[in-house]
Amino acid sequence: MKATPGPVSLRQLVAHPVLAGSRIVGGPVVDTVVRRVHVRSGVDAAGLGDGDLIVVAGLVDSTGWQVEAGIRRCALAGVAGLVLPGGSRGPLATSVVLAERLALPLVLLPESASPHDAALRLAQLVSTPEVVRAEHVLGFLRRIHGRADNLHSVTKAASEVLQAPVSALSPDGELVHGDHSPAEFRRDLALPQVVVEGELTFVIHPVSTGSAPLWMAAALPRPAPAQVDIAQAVLATAEPWVLAWLATQRLDAERDARVRTTLLSDLLRLREEAGPVPRHRAAILGWRLDGWHVGIYMRRVNESPYDNLGDRDEMLRALQDSGISGPLVEQSDGWVAWYTAKDEPSPQVVNGLLGSVRRALVRLGSRIEVAAGVGRGHPGIGGLGRTIDEAREAALSIDPTTLDVITDTGTRVAHIDTLGVGRLVRAWTRSRPARALASTLLAPLADQELLLTTLDAYLEHESSVVATATALGLHRNTVADRVARTQRLLGVNLRDPEDRLAVELACRTLRPKARRPQRDSIL
Repeated sequence: MKATPGPVSLRQLVAHPVLAGSRIVGGPVVDTVVRRVHVRSGVDAAGLGDGDLIVVAGLVDSTGWQVEAGIRRCALAGVAGLVLPGGSRGPLATSVVLAERLALPLVLLPESASPHDAALRLAQLVSTPEVVRAEHVLGFLRRIHGRADNLHSVTKAASEVLQAPVSALSPDGELVHGDHSPAEFRRDLALPQVVVEGELTFVIHPVSTGSAPLWMAAALPRPAPAQVDIAQAVLATAEPWVLAWLATQRLDAERDARVRTTLLSDLLRLREEAGPVPRHRAAILGWRLDGWHVGIYMRRVNESPYDNLGDRDEMLRALQDSGISGPLVEQSDGWVAWYTAKDEPSPQVVNGLLGSVRRALVRLGSRIEVAAGVGRGHPGIGGLGRTIDEAREAALSIDPTTLDVITDTGTRVAHIDTLGVGRLVRAWTRSRPARALASTLLAPLADQELLLTTLDAYLEHESSVVATATALGLHRNTVADRVARTQRLLGVNLRDPEDRLAVELACRTLRPKARRPQRDSIL
């Protein structure tokens, strides 16, 4: 069962849209708790006391001796405040001075406002907030008309009902639609939240999308607890319409992603033999196929599952903010992008591109962690395929488990020309063909952990039985016996350079953590 909202203060009621356009005169508006709202024909405090708010409905305006005479009686009774009809003129100056001296707030309604309507709404806010909440939810449903063409229509309907700005935020808290957003909130918790920042209270509601949530946020100025409860109910009611809009957007995005991925696959497969159809499709997407291309491959190092399509906008924004514009195409493990220029890119241009990629990775932070590779500059469609292949090779060469890569984002970017022999080997050992060959070669040792550990150490110590025995704390005869058994099971001769190379590459592929990461050679 939902908890009953807390007490409402006079300050919160004055800030409520019910009293929009009212003027405050007399005493200061304080945090006095209002427990009851009473309608009186005149300024009469008989039978009233602490926590009572009087709405005067029997006067044409707030001038006249009746108001001034009643102010003292209301102050002595301890009422929270007076709500008076505005009329064409306000109360007498002497009445205002008296109210100030007695610290009694006077709320003057707009001339067009009905005191009875204001009293009814104020009483509901104080005594029966669930009725007001239901009315606001119904008002939203009437405005949305059972459908939402876009996100703007949803936020507009919620904003009109709440009479407060409503915005939509991306999973990382950036504004997607609207003008108001909280500086900080718990984006790691997909739960409704209330954040107070100065004069504004943000009521935040997550729209769960299956991955990172979208957020809806209502900015309320000094709200009463009942207003917060109403905003939460309206935003929760709006969630299905936002989900429907997101589903439509997702379908459109998936269709566009298939177009991009299929076209890039065709271009990389056909290369220079690409005919007019792929070239025409590329022109429609705004892809330049002439000139010199530099490929950028961004491979995710986060643990799966991840949503490359859902995170595409965030990746695209990070690249653009870092000075990299151009195509961005989803891949199974990340994204591929490329930079195109009329002339062959100079070393200075390539260095600037590497710096831009590093800045983009910093902007992405820890939620989207990628290892990025950059290829050389190559001309034409065939060059596009070559530079993307090089960028993928450079990205695969980065080991995300090493300490420098974990602690320094800058080390997650590699250019193909900076790769040493060891990094090239590590890139190959992460490929699917390498894993398939390694699994086949080492299959006889699948349940022989002692033999595999001894084999790793033996290859690491350059086939020295003595050094291996010392490293493992074993007798050298034990090591020699295990190595001999391993050779028989695998059907290899580790004295043969080709056999030894094949076995070491297999071990590096399937058991990378057993190998020393600082060594770059395979021998």
